[in-house]
Amino acid sequence: MATGAATERRLAIAEGTGSAGGPDSPGVSGKKRRRVGSGPPWPRWQGWWALPLAIWVAGTASGRSAAEDAGSQPYLDRVIRQVEPSGVGQPERLGQYLEAFHHRLINDTRLFAFHAQAEQTADGRVRLTGYAEFEENRRVVVEYLRRLGFTRIDDRMEMLPSKALGTRLFGVVRAGHVFCFERPGGEVVTECLLGAPLYLLKQTHDGFLLCHGPEGYVGYIRRQAVECLDRQRFLSYVEGPQVWLREDFALPGSDRMPAGARVKLLQVRDSMVTVMLPDGRKASVPRRGCRIDRREPDPRMARVIQNARRLLGTPYRWGGNTSDGIDCSGLVQVAFGAEGIHWPRDSNQQVYLGTLVAVRWDRSRLRPGDTLYFLGRGGMIRHTALYLGGGRYLEAVRPAVRISSFNPDDAGYHAARAAALAFGKRLLE
Repeated sequence: MATGAATERRLAIAEGTGSAGGPDSPGVSGKKRRRVGSGPPWPRWQGWWALPLAIWVAGTASGRSAAEDAGSQPYLDRVIRQVEPSGVGQPERLGQYLEAFHHRLINDTRLFAFHAQAEQTADGRVRLTGYAEFEENRRVVVEYLRRLGFTRIDDRMEMLPSKALGTRLFGVVRAGHVFCFERPGGEVVTECLLGAPLYLLKQTHDGFLLCHGPEGYVGYIRRQAVECLDRQRFLSYVEGPQVWLREDFALPGSDRMPAGARVKLLQVRDSMVTVMLPDGRKASVPRRGCRIDRREPDPRMARVIQNARRLLGTPYRWGGNTSDGIDCSGLVQVAFGAEGIHWPRDSNQQVYLGTLVAVRWDRSRLRPGDTLYFLGRGGMIRHTALYLGGGRYLEAVRPAVRISSFNPDDAGYHAARAAALAFGKRLLE
C-alpha cells in the first residue's frame, strides 16, 4: 500500500499537478506527454471514475511490467475494469474509452503515430477511424473495444505510411526552420531546422505532413517547408558528408541558415565551404563558423560492439546486468556503459535517446552500433538490440545472448522478431 509522500504524489498526478515518472514524464523526456490529435488531458475527464483511473494509471504506467503484459487478455481486462467497472461499454463514452487507450496502451504519442476516433452508426455498429503506424496498435484497439462489448466494429483506420505518398516517403527540411505541431495549426511540439531528415507518414488536405522528426518526434509540418524525396535522393543528401552550422548565416533574399542546421558538403577551399541546400541551391559559408562531418563512424562504436560481443552466450536473466545473466536492455546498457556512455535501464526509456535512423518500413540508414527497438504483441516497446551491420543484430533473449538477422536466408533469421521492429536510433554519429 502506498504511504505518505507516495500517496500524495499519486493524488497530485490524478489532479494534473504531478508526474507519474517513467518514460512519459518530464523527469525523462523534459516535457509532459503530448497526444497528437487527441482531446484534452485525461485528468480533466468528468465522472466518478476519473480519479481512481488516474491513480491506477500513475501507479502502473511505467516500467518493464507494463510493456511485458500490454495486449494480453488479463491486461486488457484490468484496463477495462478501471474505465468501465460494469464491463459493458456505453456508446456515449466511446471518446473517453479511447482517451484511456491512448494513455494506457500506447507508449507515447510523441514517438508513436496513433490516433483513434469512434462513433456509433445508425445501424448500431461502431465506426473506428484515425490512423496507426503499427499494426499491433490497431489490432489491440479493436480488441479493446470488443471487450467493452462493441462487437460490431467497422474498422476504417488508415495504416501508415499512407499509400498516397507513393515512393516519396522521406523528406528534408528546406526552410531555415519550421515548427512541428501536435495537430495542424495546434500546439507546437518542437522545431525542425534546415536539412533535418524526416520520415513521412501522411499528407493532410490542408497542406501539412505528418512525420517523424530527427529525434523521432511525431507531428505535423507545413508541406511547403519540406523537400519530399524518394529513398535514393534522401540517402544521397543525408548520408553523405555534412556541414553543421555553428552560427547563423544569411542567404540571398530573406532566408537564413540558423545555427544547428545541417547541409550537404560540396567543397572545402581555403577558408570557405560550399554547401548544397535541400532544394538544390548552393551557398558558401566561412569554415570557422561550421563543423565538417565526413560521416566517419565514431571510433567508440567499435568498442561498444566488442563489449557486447563478449557477452555472446550469456544466459538470459530478467533484470540481469552481468556475464552471470543479462537481459536485453542490460546488454545495451553494459556495452555502452563500459565506454563511459550511460543509458537508462529499460528499453522503453532507452528509445528516447539518439537520432532516428530507421523505421519499420525502412532500415537503409542503419550502421553498426545503432540500437533497435521492437514491439510486443500489445504494441508497446518491450525489447532492444544492438545492430552489428549486414542485417545482423545482437540481442539478449532466452535462453542466451545470440546474433540474429533481418535476412531470411541467414541461420539467425527470426521472422516474428524482424516483423516487430519499430525504430532504430543512433546515439553517436
